[in-house]
Amino acid sequence: MFKSVFVPCLLAIVGLVSCSGPQNYDSADLAPLPKSTLGGNANYRIQIGDLIDMFVLEDNSFNGSYIIRPSGDIIVPKLGRVGIQGLTLSEAEARIKSTLQANHLKLATVIVDPGMRGETAAGGLTLRLSGETMQSGRVTVRPLGDAPVSAYQAVIDAGGFKPFAGKKKAYILRNSPSGVQRINVNFEAVETGRASDPVVQEGDCIVVPKKMFGL
Repeated sequence: MFKSVFVPCLLAIVGLVSCSGPQNYDSADLAPLPKSTLGGNANYRIQIGDLIDMFVLEDNSFNGSYIIRPSGDIIVPKLGRVGIQGLTLSEAEARIKSTLQANHLKLATVIVDPGMRGETAAGGLTLRLSGETMQSGRVTVRPLGDAPVSAYQAVIDAGGFKPFAGKKKAYILRNSPSGVQRINVNFEAVETGRASDPVVQEGDCIVVPKKMFGL
């Protein structure tokens, strides 16, 4: 009896699957991928010099790759400037969406996907090194995959430290709308895992002074 009931049910299920055919989806049904799959870093924030890929499902004329300009924005044809520096991917999607819906589209489904951080026309992130580093002046550091470029990585990729480098007293100089920021860095602590390695941005200057003996 069990067999006589089970077989017709199984055939009915197979028939439903085989007859369902390809599915059609509206753009509203296509949700952005989870951010854990985009860039591999849930803490990813957009910085100057970053490359992002933008997709608008309702109007592909807005689609494209955009570099974050020194002013912290991207310039989108027909849309103009949209400031997204410092935002997460979700926040950038929301800001671009609200701008599109205010000026061009009744409904906008926006997907922002990070390209390689620091991908510029020179092929990397342009920084300046000063003081007790093997190279000084302007250097270009290539990012490793989607990971951000860090201060320690930048120095090591440029040849490392000189023998009498004052690693504990290093700092980053960064231009900002409010003026020049100084960010202290203890590279000795970074090397031993006692401190985090700060992320650098396009145009930063990393200064490593000479070690002061006896202090």
